[in-house]
Amino acid sequence: MKNFKYMSLMMALMCVLSMSFISCGDDDDVVPAPVIALGEANIEGDEICVKAEVSAQGRVASITIEVTDAAGNSKVIMPVVDSKYTNVLNIAGFHKHVDIAGKGVVAGDILKFTVTDTNGRTTTVQKSITEEDDED
Repeated sequence: MKNFKYMSLMMALMCVLSMSFISCGDDDDVVPAPVIALGEANIEGDEICVKAEVSAQGRVASITIEVTDAAGNSKVIMPVVDSKYTNVLNIAGFHKHVDIAGKGVVAGDILKFTVTDTNGRTTTVQKSITEEDDED
Protein backbone atom coordinates (compact mmCIF):
# COMPACT_ATOMS: atom_id res chain seq x y z
CA MET A 1 0.00 0.00 0.00
CA LYS A 2 2.85 2.30 0.86
CA ASN A 3 4.44 1.56 -2.52
CA PHE A 4 1.16 2.31 -4.30
CA LYS A 5 0.83 5.76 -2.64
CA TYR A 6 4.44 6.55 -3.45
CA MET A 7 3.99 5.52 -7.11
CA SER A 8 0.72 7.45 -7.38
CA LEU A 9 2.37 10.56 -5.95
CA MET A 10 5.32 10.21 -8.35
CA MET A 11 2.99 9.71 -11.34
CA ALA A 12 0.96 12.79 -10.37
CA LEU A 13 4.15 14.82 -10.01
CA MET A 14 5.38 13.61 -13.41
CA CYS A 15 2.05 14.54 -15.01
CA VAL A 16 2.16 18.03 -13.52
CA LEU A 17 5.75 18.56 -14.65
CA SER A 18 5.11 17.25 -18.15
CA MET A 19 1.99 19.43 -18.46
CA SER A 20 3.98 22.49 -17.48
CA PHE A 21 6.50 21.83 -20.25
CA ILE A 22 3.84 21.09 -22.82
CA SER A 23 1.66 24.07 -21.96
CA CYS A 24 4.54 26.52 -22.27
CA GLY A 25 4.29 27.22 -25.96
CA ASP A 26 6.28 29.75 -27.91
CA ASP A 27 5.07 32.97 -26.33
CA ASP A 28 7.54 34.95 -28.42
CA ASP A 29 5.43 34.82 -31.58
CA VAL A 30 6.60 37.64 -33.81
CA VAL A 31 3.81 39.86 -35.04
CA PRO A 32 4.62 40.99 -38.58
CA ALA A 33 4.99 44.65 -39.46
CA PRO A 34 2.01 46.40 -41.05
CA VAL A 35 1.34 45.69 -44.73
CA ILE A 36 0.33 48.62 -46.92
CA ALA A 37 -1.11 48.68 -50.44
CA LEU A 38 -0.96 52.30 -51.60
CA GLY A 39 -3.58 52.71 -54.29
CA GLU A 40 -3.73 56.36 -55.24
CA ALA A 41 -1.72 59.54 -54.82
CA ASN A 42 -3.21 62.05 -57.23
CA ILE A 43 -3.17 65.85 -57.27
CA GLU A 44 -6.75 67.14 -57.35
CA GLY A 45 -6.62 70.94 -57.34
CA ASP A 46 -5.05 72.06 -54.04
CA GLU A 47 -5.14 68.56 -52.52
CA ILE A 48 -3.63 65.15 -52.94
CA CYS A 49 -6.11 62.28 -52.82
CA VAL A 50 -4.56 59.33 -50.98
CA LYS A 51 -6.14 55.88 -51.01
CA ALA A 52 -4.69 52.77 -49.37
CA GLU A 53 -5.39 49.43 -47.73
CA VAL A 54 -3.63 48.61 -44.44
CA SER A 55 -3.29 45.37 -42.49
CA ALA A 56 -1.63 45.62 -39.07
CA GLN A 57 -1.81 42.57 -36.83
CA GLY A 58 -0.37 44.69 -34.03
CA ARG A 59 -3.13 47.33 -34.51
CA VAL A 60 -2.44 50.69 -36.09
CA ALA A 61 -0.92 53.18 -33.65
CA SER A 62 -0.17 56.00 -36.09
CA ILE A 63 -0.22 56.96 -39.75
CA THR A 64 1.87 59.71 -41.31
CA ILE A 65 1.67 61.05 -44.85
CA GLU A 66 4.71 62.93 -46.13
CA VAL A 67 5.39 64.55 -49.50
CA THR A 68 9.00 65.06 -50.58
CA ASP A 69 10.68 66.20 -53.75
CA ALA A 70 13.00 63.86 -55.67
CA ALA A 71 15.97 65.00 -53.54
CA GLY A 72 14.14 63.99 -50.33
CA ASN A 73 13.32 67.52 -49.14
CA SER A 74 10.08 67.50 -47.20
CA LYS A 75 7.22 69.66 -48.51
CA VAL A 76 4.25 68.37 -46.48
CA ILE A 77 3.94 66.21 -43.35
CA MET A 78 0.48 65.21 -42.17
CA PRO A 79 -0.17 62.92 -39.20
CA VAL A 80 -3.51 61.12 -39.55
CA VAL A 81 -5.38 61.37 -36.25
CA ASP A 82 -8.83 60.22 -37.37
CA SER A 83 -10.04 57.63 -34.83
CA LYS A 84 -11.45 55.35 -37.53
CA TYR A 85 -7.87 54.73 -38.72
CA THR A 86 -6.15 54.14 -35.35
CA ASN A 87 -6.23 51.20 -32.94
CA VAL A 88 -7.64 48.92 -35.65
CA LEU A 89 -6.24 45.78 -37.25
CA ASN A 90 -7.19 46.45 -40.85
CA ILE A 91 -8.10 49.56 -42.78
CA ALA A 92 -10.11 48.80 -45.88
CA GLY A 93 -10.69 51.94 -47.88
CA PHE A 94 -8.30 54.48 -46.32
CA HIS A 95 -9.11 57.76 -48.06
CA LYS A 96 -7.71 61.16 -47.11
CA HIS A 97 -7.20 64.47 -48.85
CA VAL A 98 -3.95 66.27 -48.02
CA ASP A 99 -3.90 70.07 -48.38
CA ILE A 100 -1.00 71.16 -50.59
CA ALA A 101 -2.02 74.78 -51.32
CA GLY A 102 1.10 76.94 -51.54
CA LYS A 103 3.46 74.03 -50.76
CA GLY A 104 4.94 73.69 -54.26
CA VAL A 105 3.88 70.07 -54.68
CA VAL A 106 4.01 68.93 -58.31
CA ALA A 107 3.45 65.69 -60.20
CA GLY A 108 6.55 63.53 -59.80
CA ASP A 109 7.06 64.38 -56.12
CA ILE A 110 7.06 61.38 -53.76
CA LEU A 111 4.28 60.51 -51.33
CA LYS A 112 5.50 58.48 -48.34
CA PHE A 113 2.84 56.63 -46.35
CA THR A 114 4.05 55.36 -42.97
CA VAL A 115 2.16 53.09 -40.56
CA THR A 116 3.39 52.23 -37.08
CA ASP A 117 1.64 49.50 -35.08
CA THR A 118 1.16 49.27 -31.32
CA ASN A 119 4.19 46.93 -31.13
CA GLY A 120 6.42 49.67 -32.55
CA ARG A 121 6.86 48.05 -35.97
CA THR A 122 6.87 50.55 -38.84
CA THR A 123 6.30 50.17 -42.57
CA THR A 124 6.71 52.93 -45.16
CA VAL A 125 5.67 52.73 -48.79
CA GLN A 126 6.07 55.42 -51.37
CA LYS A 127 4.56 56.37 -54.66
CA SER A 128 5.15 59.02 -57.27
CA ILE A 129 2.43 61.65 -57.19
CA THR A 130 0.45 62.02 -60.42
CA GLU A 131 -2.06 64.49 -61.79
CA GLU A 132 -5.72 63.52 -61.54
CA ASP A 133 -6.97 61.66 -64.60
CA ASP A 134 -9.67 63.52 -66.51
CA GLU A 135 -12.72 61.32 -66.86
CA ASP A 136 -14.67 62.67 -69.83
